[in-house]
Amino acid sequence: NEVIINLEDNTVPDARLVEVNCRQHNTDFCPLTSSTVGYNALDMLLAAYLGDVNDGSEDTAGLRLDWNTLPVYPTTQGRFAAIIHLVCHARGNVVAIHGREELDGMESVLAMEIYPAFQIGEDVEPTVDIRTDAGWLHLMNDDQDTFDADYARIMELMTTMFEVES
Repeated sequence: NEVIINLEDNTVPDARLVEVNCRQHNTDFCPLTSSTVGYNALDMLLAAYLGDVNDGSEDTAGLRLDWNTLPVYPTTQGRFAAIIHLVCHARGNVVAIHGREELDGMESVLAMEIYPAFQIGEDVEPTVDIRTDAGWLHLMNDDQDTFDADYARIMELMTTMFEVES
């Protein structure tokens, strides 16, 4: 986040919010945060900017957040969630993608994408940062044991997910 403070008149500082860190990491995080916490950073930003401004629309009345009712520290409402960025450990031409069906069948996996550049027939390099990851998964579950087991299995699957020929 970035705030600029103007102290020109040396009496009352004039603060302006110019940036909020709401990067989406190549995927839409809002459904996860809204489901686990009850709101998300984008909705909070609008609440901070607009306060209790009523635009008169009945369609959005129940969707607006009241900044003054947000807790100081969020709680997860008994849900567990994560965005997992898929890591490619291989270098070469992809001949198979292992574990996709198992991932699709996991109770905690809500959505996933393996990027086109990591499909069969593509030449791949090992992931080194967020710009070179192979895709993403959204995980969410009310049961921590199931969530933890699915998360651990995904970490295992990633190490051999992409079979390549040199």
